[in-house]
Order: sequence, then C-alpha cells, then structure tokens
Amino acid sequence: MNDKIYTLHRGAAMLHLVGMDDLWPNAGGPIRSVWEHKSRLERLLELFPDQEVTILLVHEPDFADVAAVTERIDLQLSGHSHGGQVRLPFLGAPIVPPLGQKYVAGYYTIKSMQHYTSRGLGMLPPQMRLNCRPEIAVFTCQTGEEDDASHT
Repeated sequence: MNDKIYTLHRGAAMLHLVGMDDLWPNAGGPIRSVWEHKSRLERLLELFPDQEVTILLVHEPDFADVAAVTERIDLQLSGHSHGGQVRLPFLGAPIVPPLGQKYVAGYYTIKSMQHYTSRGLGMLPPQMRLNCRPEIAVFTCQTGEEDDASHT
C-alpha cells in the first residue's frame, strides 16, 4: 500500500495532506466495505498531531463516512464516480460504481468534515456524458491569519 502523509509548513501553521491508496481491489477480488479500511486511516492519523488542518485524498468518495467519524479530517477530496456520467432530470445518476454511490458529485458536509467529489475528466463505457459536465475543481486554501487580515 502506498498510503502517505505530507505536511506543508507556513510559519507556525501546518497543513497535513493524507493520501490513501485505492480501496478498490487490484486483482479483481471482492469489493470490501469502506469500513474495512478504517484501520488504515487510523494508522496514518497516529503519525501526526491532531491540532492542525488535515486534508484526505482518497479516490472512493463513500469513504467520507469513515473519515468523518475520526473527527480528525477537515476536508476529503475524492473522484471515482465521474458524477455518474449520465444524470437524468429529477432522478440523478441511475448507475454509479460501488464505493461511490452515496457521495456521487459535488460538495457535502458529513459531521464536521467537508467533502468534495469531483466529476473529473474521464469516462467509463459507454463513453458519454449527459447532464454531467467534466470538471477540474480548483480550491483556494488560506490561513486563519489571512482571514483575520481581510476583516480589519
């Protein structure tokens, strides 16, 4: 597994980036529940203090339920579902992949954690999109010090 942590420093502030390898089975084995991967995240979280901001990068968006329970992740960024690729009016996406069924596309709040699932650029067969434009999401992060300065 290639689960990793990288910490960015800016003055006294730190930002922890936690990346988890795919939850999807590599050898085509059975797809396990997101909850079966909780211990992997807990091992990573033990490696750094919990006072700083933490962003989790994990491909499968439904892992957000697990991440939110830890109360250590501030933001989870995911993909995997392609937004469903085909979204029908009033119904949404009729077909979404396992581990990407609950948080298909867009912004969510789960407990105190923010979560964003990108629709991404790619497609799975059938190679089409309907009411589900591809996207590249851009996020701007700023320290609390910058927030304070903008309000003076």
